[in-house]
Amino acid sequence: MLQTLNLTNVAVIEKATLEFDEKLNVISGETGAGKSIMLDALSFVFGGRADRSLIRSGESKMKVEAVFSSLTENQKAFVKTELEIDAEDELFLSRELDLSGKNTCKINGELVPVNMVKKACQMLVDIHGQSEHLAILNNDYQLQIIDLFSKKADKVLADLHAKIDTLKQIDSEIKSLGGSESEKQNLIDLYTYQINEIENAKIGENEAESLSQEKREMQQFERVNEALKTAYESNAKSSFGDGALEKLYTAQKALQNIGELNENYHNLAERINSLCLELEDINDTIHTALNSNVFDEERFNFLDQRLDYIKALFRKYGGDYAGLKNYYDDISKKLDNLINGAEKYKELSAKKEALLNQIFTLQDKLTEIRQKSAEELTKRIGAELKFLGMPNAKMSVQFGKIPEQYSYSGADRVEFMFSANLGFEPRPLNKVVSGGEMSRVMLAYKIVVGEVDNISTILFDEVDSGLSGAIATTVAQYLARLSGNKQIIAISHLPQICAMADRNIKVEKFTQNGTTHTRTTLLEGEDLYKEIARLMGAGANEKGLQVSADLKNASNEYKRI
Repeated sequence: MLQTLNLTNVAVIEKATLEFDEKLNVISGETGAGKSIMLDALSFVFGGRADRSLIRSGESKMKVEAVFSSLTENQKAFVKTELEIDAEDELFLSRELDLSGKNTCKINGELVPVNMVKKACQMLVDIHGQSEHLAILNNDYQLQIIDLFSKKADKVLADLHAKIDTLKQIDSEIKSLGGSESEKQNLIDLYTYQINEIENAKIGENEAESLSQEKREMQQFERVNEALKTAYESNAKSSFGDGALEKLYTAQKALQNIGELNENYHNLAERINSLCLELEDINDTIHTALNSNVFDEERFNFLDQRLDYIKALFRKYGGDYAGLKNYYDDISKKLDNLINGAEKYKELSAKKEALLNQIFTLQDKLTEIRQKSAEELTKRIGAELKFLGMPNAKMSVQFGKIPEQYSYSGADRVEFMFSANLGFEPRPLNKVVSGGEMSRVMLAYKIVVGEVDNISTILFDEVDSGLSGAIATTVAQYLARLSGNKQIIAISHLPQICAMADRNIKVEKFTQNGTTHTRTTLLEGEDLYKEIARLMGAGANEKGLQVSADLKNASNEYKRI
């Protein structure tokens, strides 16, 4: 349910917080007091049109926050699977708009696009009075309601989903076999060419790395040659004098000459001798490398071309050697399937044909269930509309077929049809229903399907439009019935509806320091009786307050019963 609504700098509202009851909430107030601003704010935070004219004069931005609590399991599952946002028992929506038109939307603190907010609210709330939020006008939603109302469609839909999933797997397998004969031959030619190209390349597992290393060294030939020469001459005797090796031999002989005087001198001489032997071996290796370090231009050109060829194949078939090998193994298997898969193709095609027949049968069965469900649904809505002062109202469902061969939701396209007046055939609901009629249609519809749909909060703007007398009392009673399993928030001018509310909020305008403000007040006790009396046209005198109290008591008694 919608627990809290926070508004900051919205039109004439500087700051306001509204707390809602889980049952029937009624917002009332004088015409022009700012009740519609509440609906505009709700529409805004639920993903509606961002209108910069709503930003309070003199302010740079506005902000609306809505907190939903006591989420149902279906709502939590929807938020997690469809929106990929974790939600426990609460969902926090926030939306800001500045004068430049910059829009910032958040769900549970995470930045999200506005279309995600809209998607979330389709499961959470219906706003009646803003046609873009009316779920019942959406054909897909109409189909879902018919299925929910039938209570028989679930199993058929589950079977249909499973069979379509299996069919997609078979299609994938058929595709891997090459599809039609011409497609198959094209793939055989392609895979054969690619396999030959990879095999003829004869690329070794570490060849690219090895050739790259060799090329890098050849590119640094002068540097390598100079380093080897310097290292060799530093160790060996040269024109510059004795190298390290000669100096070590000199040190070794000096220590050896005094070795008989002290065993430590002898040991040091032996250790230096070991160093000399190791350094001689190192210098021989350096000398060999120096002699073999010859720049071979023909070899360099070969390395350059070979590496370009290997890199081109890697880019074409997997990015590196492992990718190339995986691609080769994969297309080798596919080629084998293509050449030897004629029998498999025949088998899969037969399975597909049988599965399609089963899918079409399920779709026909689903259509039959839906048609019966739709007939019962519209019949019951029509009966409720008669009690709501629309004795000539007619509702029906027009069935059509989707253009696709099959789909997860079946083959049906539905349109709710409506006529309010005698002698007029029903036409699409979203084309002919007026605002006042829509409120009563939704009220009747919600009474009928209230226990099966997943939306937990319904907002009615001017639900009492064009109503009075006994019908107004009936509408108030309907709202009370509906609030037994839905949270209702209604903007109303009718005393009967205000008296029936579990929570009453008054919106009023006032002037302070030369500036217009709007405030919201929770009405209780005598303040509530005064508001009901105002709506009745009675004075705030003792008699008027008594009539108000009597109406409130009668409403409470109705709800108790």
